[in-house]
Amino acid sequence: MTVTALANLAVKVRDIEAAADWYRGIGATVTGPVEWEGAQRADVCLGALKLTLFTRALYEDRTDLPDEGFLHAALMSDDLESDTAGMTALWGPEVVRGPFGVRRVVFFEAPGGTRLEFMEQLDESG
Repeated sequence: MTVTALANLAVKVRDIEAAADWYRGIGATVTGPVEWEGAQRADVCLGALKLTLFTRALYEDRTDLPDEGFLHAALMSDDLESDTAGMTALWGPEVVRGPFGVRRVVFFEAPGGTRLEFMEQLDESG
């Protein structure tokens, strides 16, 4: 397996402005919110903790999700094909663009309902 890092934990929030303000209030660095993939996102850095706040998950129509709360752990991979071989995708793989550059991402749902995102950074040409 070539998972190289935990990129962030994704959290769904109803009111992203209020959530971003709350994190700023406790000393976090927050970028955004910005429009992204039909929803809004904001990136939060609080010491070693990296969160991405979303108003809607990319895979929202594929599984039951709460209105708010933990969505998934995002894992960086340098070999997406190898790391996800034999697994059944919940969503993807797809190429997405954003403040992070260009990535190929795919989501899985593990036993117990835990969702994982595997992502591979691509060059800007995608």
